Amino acid sequence: MIDRFLELARLDALSGNERSVADYLLDFARTRGLSHREDDAGRENSSSAGNVLITYGDGGKTLFMSHMDTARSTKRLKPVLHEDRITSDGQTVLGVDNRVGITALLSALDVIVSQGLQCPGFTLVFTICEESSLAGSNFLSVPDSITQAYAFDSSYRPGTYICQAPGAKTFDVEVIGKASHSGIAPEAGINALQIAARAIAELPLGRVDQESTMNIGPFSSTAATNVIPPRVKFTGEMRSSTIAKVEALDLFLQKHLSKMLDGTGATFIYDSAWDFHPYTIETDAPLRLRLENAITAIGLKPVGLHSFGGSDVNVLNGKGVPAINLGVGAQNPHSNDEFILFEDLINATKIALELMRNAN
Repeated sequence: MIDRFLELARLDALSGNERSVADYLLDFARTRGLSHREDDAGRENSSSAGNVLITYGDGGKTLFMSHMDTARSTKRLKPVLHEDRITSDGQTVLGVDNRVGITALLSALDVIVSQGLQCPGFTLVFTICEESSLAGSNFLSVPDSITQAYAFDSSYRPGTYICQAPGAKTFDVEVIGKASHSGIAPEAGINALQIAARAIAELPLGRVDQESTMNIGPFSSTAATNVIPPRVKFTGEMRSSTIAKVEALDLFLQKHLSKMLDGTGATFIYDSAWDFHPYTIETDAPLRLRLENAITAIGLKPVGLHSFGGSDVNVLNGKGVPAINLGVGAQNPHSNDEFILFEDLINATKIALELMRNAN
């Protein structure tokens, strides 16, 4: 299991460049006589690989998922094995997000195949571009037989899972003013940059309420220093726990911009689109009960949490496939301080094995 994790962690595969991991997965399936294929998600998204699907038996009703890409490069990774954990040497990420999830799923499947265990059919999916755009899961055509899914992709420790996650909309705004010479006739211009900045300053950025957040990232103006900026663009996102609350934030932002620009002579162009939809898995949902039984069976206490992060699980739920994101212990993700405890790697694999053996 440790060797498999280290092999995977050394494969450099940023979003859009997952070919090395895809080849590893396809070879894993091929050498074990498992049905496998690669879809066309890569072609659709200009990526080096598509989603990889591995089928055990007839593919069954249950889908297990992890993603192939990392947010940062592991090209120069030097893993360090400690008494209780694996880290990098501190100069790069370790790749725990999400090579831990892949390792757990492959290791559990390897136990089933090598020991000839009797199990119902199930399907494994390894997606591309989860860290950048969720493009892999958005493109994914889920087999008709699938009725539930488990993603091994949360940084929480095994036993913890995400039962609710928000939806998010991205928005693009362009404020349009009027150019003028900033030295000779500044009064003749309409400063789009200043107007946009004032509008942004009045927004409740950060945590809007207990269930909602709003953020603005890129902000740009291409005007020269001797020109009153005629156009400014900025991009952001809004998140909340329900579709209705996200739509309410969307409407609030449009009304806010209209109010702030009123009387300035400036206009604006506004566009928004869903990035991913929210989901809630109720306490009595069959896939949640199955997961809690699996966690309990290996001696851990199940803990369901709400998260403010988005993942492939949001996309699956949006496609009508009930899905939960499981903690695998990929701690301090995206930082040079990433680590995985040996104990957590083992327990994540045990949970995967328990779920696979009871996939019906």
